[in-house]
Amino acid sequence: MKKAHVLTEGAVLLALYLVLMLFARYVPIIGTIVLFVLPLPFIIFTLRHGIRLTFLLIFAGSILSILFGSIFSVITAVTFGLSGVIMGYFYKRKQTLGVLVGGSLAYTFSIIVAYIGAKLFMNIDFIQDSISLLEQSIQQSKNILESFTAEDQISAQFAQLEEGLELMVHLVPTMFVTIGMISAVITHLLAMPILKRLRFDLAPLKPFRDWKLPQSIVWYYLIVSILLMVYQDTETFLFTAVINLYFILQFFVLMQGFSFTFYYSYIKGWSKAVPISILIGSFLIPILLYLIRILGIIDLGFPLRNKLSKK
Repeated sequence: MKKAHVLTEGAVLLALYLVLMLFARYVPIIGTIVLFVLPLPFIIFTLRHGIRLTFLLIFAGSILSILFGSIFSVITAVTFGLSGVIMGYFYKRKQTLGVLVGGSLAYTFSIIVAYIGAKLFMNIDFIQDSISLLEQSIQQSKNILESFTAEDQISAQFAQLEEGLELMVHLVPTMFVTIGMISAVITHLLAMPILKRLRFDLAPLKPFRDWKLPQSIVWYYLIVSILLMVYQDTETFLFTAVINLYFILQFFVLMQGFSFTFYYSYIKGWSKAVPISILIGSFLIPILLYLIRILGIIDLGFPLRNKLSKK
């Protein structure tokens, strides 16, 4: 009786996944949002029946996806299925921060596998194709502007764009990680209300002001910053590894700085509009973003919060 119930529930959730997948594929705008709900059937099944049976559900979903789509549908099933399993596991353990971290890693791993698979088996390189399109657009814009403006001025301006494009090639791993993190956050925000509606007992996520990263991150950040200043050979793998580590760690330091801003605002009893305005303004004013980064380093290195809470 129990096995029949598991099979029935698995079939229903699998059917739900296929409907969502087709909706995400063929409905232009709303389908983009639905794309991040695709892990939900696997999250629900993991919460109720564990990881082992959910992997069987992913396998069945991959086979059925071929009948309803193409080989890309299999990649979609594995990507969102794996993310759903990992996130469901941490939901079950009531570790909401683990949901975001595990989901980010699962999404990132799936994106990398999908990218390598598309490159090896279908000879499709999404990154290189996108960069080639950008290079063509820059060159066309440069040719058009050269007919109206002095060539020296145009060359100086477009040199910066070309340098940024070269840097983008090195930052492909960071782009994968960023996409994975954003995908996990969106999936969590969409899944939480639905899971609560289904009466799952979920642990609430700590307020952003209480987020505190490990102190060791500040040392990693300083070491990588020094390596980046010393080592400038852009043609080597070491430079690519260091530059990606630098940007990822810089993101964590910034997040810590923003967390402290929200914490300080809360301690002072200020309106929530104050830290939110600082958050938005920092992306418009570069020097403010630099100050937030310094604040994050200080918050990681020194017990500022303990002193503030005592006061």
